[in-house]
Amino acid sequence: FISSRDFESGCVRVLRDNSNRLTRMEKAVLQPFAASAATAPESDAEESSSFVERLQKRRMLAQHEQKYVLIRSIPPTSNIVERFFSIARTTFGQECNNLQPATLEQILFLRQNASCWNVGTIDSLRS
Repeated sequence: FISSRDFESGCVRVLRDNSNRLTRMEKAVLQPFAASAATAPESDAEESSSFVERLQKRRMLAQHEQKYVLIRSIPPTSNIVERFFSIARTTFGQECNNLQPATLEQILFLRQNASCWNVGTIDSLRS
């Protein structure tokens, strides 16, 4: 899991498109993931527009601009952990009578790594 609450809450806000509501600490922690925004040079047509129109245009561009592009590349490891605990809860709930901790650990290990073995593998080990 993530040890920094600011990092975790900042990632959640960015992924929910609430990056404008980041706290100062969240912005500082997410700085390595910030994408440099390339600003386009203003043209003469923009200079002739009113101040209000330019302000509205900047707000529109800021709303659609994603500042933290690399956040989406962080794998959601908590999903794997939550799935593992769900399997553990199901296993422990079904077989809680006289189940030793070592036995539970072995069962969960085998269930988690089920793609590495099958019934044929176990049968070949017995003979």
